[in-house]
Amino acid sequence: MMSVIRTQPYRLFLVEDNPAEVRLIQEAIKEAELTDSIELEYAYDGEEACEMLDTSKIIDKKFDLVLLDLNMPKVSGKEVLEKIKTDLDLEMTPVIIVTNSDYKKDMIECYRLGADGYMQKPADFKKLVDFFVSIKKSIEVKNKLSIYFIEKMYDELAYQKVG
Repeated sequence: MMSVIRTQPYRLFLVEDNPAEVRLIQEAIKEAELTDSIELEYAYDGEEACEMLDTSKIIDKKFDLVLLDLNMPKVSGKEVLEKIKTDLDLEMTPVIIVTNSDYKKDMIECYRLGADGYMQKPADFKKLVDFFVSIKKSIEVKNKLSIYFIEKMYDELAYQKVG
């Protein structure tokens, strides 16, 4: 079976209420040389995220990956996650929770709600860039956004820095 090379950028949806974090992520994407491979859209609260997800269904341009913060105004990240994973049109959309929370209870609940990945926000810019380098490698090697591959590459990059 021959693999089809994707010509349009992957659609990443960032749900983050802190404008400084959004800016850092935009810079990390540039640093990882991913700007040609992905199209980043973002929402600053859960309510806006839900509206954008509904619009993506209507115009039939679903997101390829959602990076979702937990603690947001109006509608929480867990509520957005639940909306995605209980909607027949969105349930296959991979969601990685990216949060400052290190509560095991939050992690367990997010996985119970259907999260595909859970990571603490990287403590420094280099680690954030490494995360997007991992996404880039997934696109180059797998020709798709593989959560397993992204997590594996991210762990390997972190290990290389330590080891």
